[in-house]
Amino acid sequence: DIRAMRNSHPLFVMASSLPPGEECFGPAYGSNDPSSHAYYDHIYSHLKATSFESTIRQGSVEIVPPQTFPHTSTDEDIALLHVLSLTSYTAKQRVNDTAKLVPRDGSGIYGFTASNGFIMGMHHFNNGIGSVVPEIEGINRTCPIRLVHTNYDTESSQTVALDTFNRDYIKNLDRPPGAVFGAWRSAVSVPLAVLTGTRGIPQFSPLSTSTELDDTVQYRLFSRVIPSDAGTARAAVGYFRKRLDASFLGVLYVNDSYGSAFHQAIQEAAAEREEGDQIEVKGYAFSYKESVDFDASEIELAIKQLKESRFRVFFGVFYGTHYDIIMNYAYEYGIVGPEYLWIISDGLQKSYFQDKRYDVGSPLAVATQGISILQAKGGLETPDGSTGTDRFIKAYFNQGDDAVNYTTCKRPASNSQNDKSVYYVAEQDFFRSKTLYPGVGATFAYDTAIGIGLAACQLFEEKGTEYFNGEELFNAFVNTEFDGATGRIQIDPKTTSRSAQSAFFVVYNSIGVLDKTGESISIELELTSHTTAVADSESSDVTWVDLPGKAYHYADGSTEPPLTIPPKIGENLNQISLGLQVAVYMMMALIFIFSIGFIVWTYWNRKTRIVRASQPFFLYMICIGTFIMGSAIIPISVDDRIASIEDCSLACIFSPWLASYGFVIAFSALFSKTWRINQIFHHPQLRRVTVNIKDVIVPFLILLGLNTIVLICWTAISPLKWERVHTDARDDFGRPLDSTGRCTVENNKSLPFVVLLLIINMAVLLLANIQAYQARTITVEFSESKYIGIINASILQAGIIGGPLLVIAGSEPSAFVLTAVGGIFVICMSMLLLIFIPKMKYLQEWKKKRFSSRSGSNVSGIKVLNNPRGDDYELRQLKFQIEASKVEKSETSRKMELLRQALASRGIEMDDLLETTEVTLLPNENESFQDNRV
Repeated sequence: DIRAMRNSHPLFVMASSLPPGEECFGPAYGSNDPSSHAYYDHIYSHLKATSFESTIRQGSVEIVPPQTFPHTSTDEDIALLHVLSLTSYTAKQRVNDTAKLVPRDGSGIYGFTASNGFIMGMHHFNNGIGSVVPEIEGINRTCPIRLVHTNYDTESSQTVALDTFNRDYIKNLDRPPGAVFGAWRSAVSVPLAVLTGTRGIPQFSPLSTSTELDDTVQYRLFSRVIPSDAGTARAAVGYFRKRLDASFLGVLYVNDSYGSAFHQAIQEAAAEREEGDQIEVKGYAFSYKESVDFDASEIELAIKQLKESRFRVFFGVFYGTHYDIIMNYAYEYGIVGPEYLWIISDGLQKSYFQDKRYDVGSPLAVATQGISILQAKGGLETPDGSTGTDRFIKAYFNQGDDAVNYTTCKRPASNSQNDKSVYYVAEQDFFRSKTLYPGVGATFAYDTAIGIGLAACQLFEEKGTEYFNGEELFNAFVNTEFDGATGRIQIDPKTTSRSAQSAFFVVYNSIGVLDKTGESISIELELTSHTTAVADSESSDVTWVDLPGKAYHYADGSTEPPLTIPPKIGENLNQISLGLQVAVYMMMALIFIFSIGFIVWTYWNRKTRIVRASQPFFLYMICIGTFIMGSAIIPISVDDRIASIEDCSLACIFSPWLASYGFVIAFSALFSKTWRINQIFHHPQLRRVTVNIKDVIVPFLILLGLNTIVLICWTAISPLKWERVHTDARDDFGRPLDSTGRCTVENNKSLPFVVLLLIINMAVLLLANIQAYQARTITVEFSESKYIGIINASILQAGIIGGPLLVIAGSEPSAFVLTAVGGIFVICMSMLLLIFIPKMKYLQEWKKKRFSSRSGSNVSGIKVLNNPRGDDYELRQLKFQIEASKVEKSETSRKMELLRQALASRGIEMDDLLETTEVTLLPNENESFQDNRV
């Protein structure tokens, strides 16, 4: 009878020689049943008490023959892999000015559930229970490896952890532990990993996240199923950047291996982001001492520096032991509350706020409202219960009283203060009554146990009964993949830490809940966002998603995040002022009024000799050209104060078109007229030459065509775009204090087109000035060539002076607009006024002379009628005027006859010449008619 043999076997008799804390056997623990939690653990304890007399040490395991103990139903050996568990149940805290051990989570309940996670993982592996990890179903029938463990409390102290490991190692030099489970705090794992590595013992941590432990040379046998802080830092930076649109982040961190490495990881993750998507990080540290007797003034100084940074979003990397001190100082310095946001790393566990109560309006109540904890999570639950986390939680709550008893029994036997009351003792039916959901440590601890077991079985398949040493177990663990309670377990061989892309990161939002009295609040942490795990992903970034129906509530109770930095005081946009725009539009209005007015005047007087002599078509061209050129003022004076960026860009494109076309139309008429006058008066034979519309159209079309080709190429290849260009003036956050909006081009691709336009138009302008200079001695009726010359000189002068001024004023929009519009105004008004005002003056004088000549013979008659006495003096005066007029007329007729004869001698009829050229020749006072130039 197998059962009777087990019950009577001396192995199951309680031996007083067993160490305290290892006597977890008997009916309460089901230790008589091979499927119980205590069965293999009890076997190891008995073997240890008897100095392993009946076993063989093979590598990292104890080979136990079947005849040594009442086995189940097999005659094969089993191999016990002893795991030394170093767990952080407690920490020293100041209580009444003395350092005292207290549970890390306040009550110790989370330490209990985390310890149970590792125990449940070993139990499932030892018995081939695949309810959570299907890969281990029935593994106990094919693999002889069984996991056993001894549990110690590190008290969250490096010294205690190292001392505990050394004592256990020295005590069992010939049979050291096959692996170390722990530690939980990175500050403890860092020195411990150095020591275990030198001893050849692999160390597997469920919760130590320091990036420093990614150094595979320094910590050669350390691995973990939780991502390092580098992965958490990338997730955190992604959250700050994508969710909060934060460009500035203040980091308050404890200056130990965990805090310093995490801060460094945050800095690196922020710097790795693409340009324009980066975050400026400023870190402020304070020292941490294991005695807890640290100087709080360092924390106050760090908080003061955070205040001086003027940042509004902070990331805290510290522990629960620091929380109250830090937040009280933060309240004192005014960096908590509605305008600020604190997100804290996994150094502060959710369990810290368990059973916490704060008075309404107290500093800690105000500071805690709206904060959050960002951490790696042991998987996510789903409605369909399909994930490893779902399966773990179901199995966790299905545990019976033997699991409660065994987990309670396996709590550390002692501590530095010999106070076992700091450890949580669970009530019966703890799991099935769902007293508490397992914390993050439980799921990672479970996966650690499964990973150790799977790695050992993989080595057994490869090596058989030769088994393995610590380094081989470590390498097998790193290469093991499985779907665990926290998702797909993938270890990065470069860092021997879990790949961040295979893990989940979450944000817990704190919400204050009023009690019934309305005088205090409790803190509830609600999961609001998480990342999506993507196994085998090559991307280093993570994607954050919100839980359906969940929203983050900030300190003011709203769902809108606060500004990450103080509001911008104001940027000097250097926009075109309303006064300047009114002024330039008045200039444009004057150009329009004069252009349209002179068109009307020309049409009204088109039959007069003065207008016909200047040819109305030419005058119309000048007016139309100046009108179009003046309309360029509209796009030149447009900026983002009155138009959108797209409209401003269109204005940039239209400006050179309007200015160029207007100039070409107006200037072609002037150029053609000067050129044709020179053709007439400098022709060797002075043959009959006609100035008609064709003479204007040809140069006009040539000049217009060249400008059009250049403008089309410019617009198609490198169109002007309006953009706001910031100067070097910045505020403390790098925000621009000064900017200018102007038309720009990419990589100066527009420069060749600008140069071509200048060459074409300046060349024609210079040629026109040369023509005007050559015509300076020609006196034409109404002095038209003189005024055209003045116009050409004015335009050339405006170009020579205005061009460099435009380049200089290019970075100052108002100066640029004033210079450009001023140049257009000068050119247009010089054309209009110098062409039309003299003609209007001549026309007025001509009308006066014509009126005088028509009314002269009637003056005396009127006067005679008005003077019945017939004044003899007036009559004599009138007769004298009549005689003088006759003499003047006779002299004029004589001169005209001489001119007619002179022209006739050259074969030119004077009447024909006057009709075709519309030019009346007048003698120059310094020249005779015999001069060939006349």
